Amino acid sequence: MLPRIRRPRTAAAVLALALAGAPAVGQTTPTAPQGTKPPVTSPGNAVWARTAEEARARAASEKKLVYYEFESEGCGNCVRMEALLYPAFDFEALLIGMVPVKLRDDSAEGKLLVATYKISEMPSILITTPEGRLVFLMQGFKDAPEFYAHAHRDLDAYRQFLKKLDQPVDGLSAAEALAIGRELFARLDEKAAIPYLQRAAAAPKPGPGIRETALEGLAAAQLEAGDAAASRKTIDRLIASAKDADQKERAELFRAQIPLSQNKPAEALALYKQFVKEHPNSKYNERVQSFIARLEPAPAP
Repeated sequence: MLPRIRRPRTAAAVLALALAGAPAVGQTTPTAPQGTKPPVTSPGNAVWARTAEEARARAASEKKLVYYEFESEGCGNCVRMEALLYPAFDFEALLIGMVPVKLRDDSAEGKLLVATYKISEMPSILITTPEGRLVFLMQGFKDAPEFYAHAHRDLDAYRQFLKKLDQPVDGLSAAEALAIGRELFARLDEKAAIPYLQRAAAAPKPGPGIRETALEGLAAAQLEAGDAAASRKTIDRLIASAKDADQKERAELFRAQIPLSQNKPAEALALYKQFVKEHPNSKYNERVQSFIARLEPAPAP
């Protein structure tokens, strides 16, 4: 299938910074002398969200991106990254147009995001749209120059990609629609990928293999988006039309994954056994046999 692309301080510290920067009741905040920069009241001089949910809601309302910063207990590099990034004007400039939030990797929200974006190293910085489309991901931290170079390169690439989404889908060639659909899928925006992959599968005069590749990707996007029925219909189309033997075998194996996503292991087991029977010499059989072994009911005592 298609490839996956592949806080400042703790919540208590954020609260302390916010309280420290706020005037007490009945007091007024001194005005900075004209021509001087206002005092920094939080990392990046930004209003950090308290939760991921709040960050996404604010970003959607304010038409901004979400900046997630992940840390873990006892993470020395997390502390080093804060010391290098937070005081810099470059960090303040980066956060313009973003709603930042800091999460522990073992929190409920942190665990879900770490699993979704396959984050395995701390600290990590993730930038997405409010809906979750991947814009930037950095795992681990080396130094500030590398971070800013990586972030600005990926942000610029994303802005260029957005221009492609301004084009009418039905005016795209099969190759153009496939490329956009694949990138949306890789950015974990399966729902947005679906109309582009549908166009790639239906556009006239596709290049060699484009229609079949589009159907393969479309089935995967539909399944990830939660539409198992549509995914099965699409993969059945590919199985019926694929001329490449290897692609057809992959499609048949994908079809067996669909009932697993619906918690129907018996149906998946039957499809895997059928595959082995029909393709006794397939290079995938060793893996398929391991699936069968896991799905076979335990023998009665």
